Amino acid sequence: MLIKWTSYSKDYKRKEEGMAMIVALIFVMVAIALLSTLSVQIINQSIQQNRYSDFRDAFWGVVSAVQESKGSLEIGGNGLIGLTNWIPSYNANNEPILPSFNSPGVTPRTLSSDPSVRYFAVAIPWENDNFDNNGDGVVDDINEQDMVTIYAIAEKNGTTRRLEVITDSNDVNVWRNAIFAGNGQIGNVINGNVCIFGSVHILGNNLLPGNPAIAALDLSGTALIHNNYIGIPTYLRQRIPALPKTIFDGETIDTLNAKLRVKRGLVGLSGNSEIGEPHVRGNGWKETMDATFVNDGWTGNQTIPDGGRGIPKNVYSDNGWNELYDLGNRVNFPLLTDDWREIDGSKIMNENTGSWYSFQDYFSQVLLADPVNPSDGVFNGNLVLNARGNKVFWNATTGTYLNGSLPATLPPSDHDYIWFDPTTNVLRINGQIRINGNLTFTGGGNDRTINYSGRAAILAYGDVTIDSDLITCNNGNPNNFINSFPVNNIIGIMSSQTMYIGNTSQCDIMGAFYAQNTIKISKQTDVIGTIVSNYFDMGSQVPSIYQVPALADNLPFGMIANYPITTLQQVGWRELGL
Repeated sequence: MLIKWTSYSKDYKRKEEGMAMIVALIFVMVAIALLSTLSVQIINQSIQQNRYSDFRDAFWGVVSAVQESKGSLEIGGNGLIGLTNWIPSYNANNEPILPSFNSPGVTPRTLSSDPSVRYFAVAIPWENDNFDNNGDGVVDDINEQDMVTIYAIAEKNGTTRRLEVITDSNDVNVWRNAIFAGNGQIGNVINGNVCIFGSVHILGNNLLPGNPAIAALDLSGTALIHNNYIGIPTYLRQRIPALPKTIFDGETIDTLNAKLRVKRGLVGLSGNSEIGEPHVRGNGWKETMDATFVNDGWTGNQTIPDGGRGIPKNVYSDNGWNELYDLGNRVNFPLLTDDWREIDGSKIMNENTGSWYSFQDYFSQVLLADPVNPSDGVFNGNLVLNARGNKVFWNATTGTYLNGSLPATLPPSDHDYIWFDPTTNVLRINGQIRINGNLTFTGGGNDRTINYSGRAAILAYGDVTIDSDLITCNNGNPNNFINSFPVNNIIGIMSSQTMYIGNTSQCDIMGAFYAQNTIKISKQTDVIGTIVSNYFDMGSQVPSIYQVPALADNLPFGMIANYPITTLQQVGWRELGL
């Protein structure tokens, strides 16, 4: 019996060991299955993470492509990034056929932070793409001008993303305004009542922040900012080009494309003052402002206090009244000590100093330079042009000055000169003139009109006083004045100090006017063109300033800040499929 029990125990033990092995094997197999499943999940998660990372990083690539394309367009480039000599082509629906990374001429750029991200971009202007982009039923119409679509493509490890970004291109040069005001004084930038027809751009950098008593632009009484020429005297309107057209509310109408920009300081509205007008169909002109951008807010008795920026009552603008200043530090007040800029914005090196020419040095040392006697190009002393006074002649090219007589004929067209004959009230101008002293235009009684012909930029290192009418005519003939300003005839006057306009009587003046310090207008003077200064004193007589849009493109050579400052404002975007 003992032997049988021992045999049974051994067999049972072997069975237990076999079962244990089977159970262990099952556990191992289950563990392997679980580990395999977990490994697959981990691998899939890793792949998904990598794909997400690639997807995310590719987006930064298209963003970089868009920004670089914008930067190219803003400095006058074609907006092509990472490719050259690309000519747009279109499919049957007249949609652009975009290049790929394998297309000829594509040499994609890479992110400096991640060289595995490649990208490129193309830009297509709406004005000549033979497509009705805005859906108004007209191909390449006036409302498509300045609009550009940027297409950006980027990829990382085979993951590709594409963006379509629509931008509105604008030149915000200081001369594309009726008034451009710089830093101002501690208390104000524009003081007094004024009627402005066109754009206004105010920096106000010297204003104290948060002080509700400060008003960057104080419009009181019947002062206004309008977007049309209603009210301009006929004899002045005949001298300037017709206004640009726009399509608004289904109508093709005249417009100044007027915008109000105030970077710092409150805008004061009191009395019956207004910015823009209510829209009225059928009258042929645009009443509402194209846009307002005001950082600090509104004040005055025509503003409803709300504990914040205030709610203005009489602001009629296409974008409302609550948009903030949109240009950052893109635009600064121009100074005579700033770098000289060519019309395309480029600078010029002074080989004698190894630094960029300043505006004032280039004007005096290059534009006026006489190789024999450099000092000949500068008029030293005060220059007075009196409609009831003497004949005056100054030739900066030869250094010839006559007071009381005139040469028999006008100088050659390559000479810089002033030719003034008060007996006919005609001023002939040409080129660039520098005056080391004050410049005065004056007259008296019924004899205070100066009719000028030609194109000249005059820089006075002193004060400028304009106490006479200063209006354009063609070819020195006061009776020939239709369309005389500003394409063929324009005077640009710059003062390093202060400019006084209409001290003793109201005047009509036409031109481009700059004062590094202050412009003071005392009477009900009509200014046709643009005035630029750090500070404006408009007095109480409500002068009128009428912007001429064509002026910025026809400034006389030698005017300060005569170069484009292009900005692209993004008005829409979407991501495209592959």
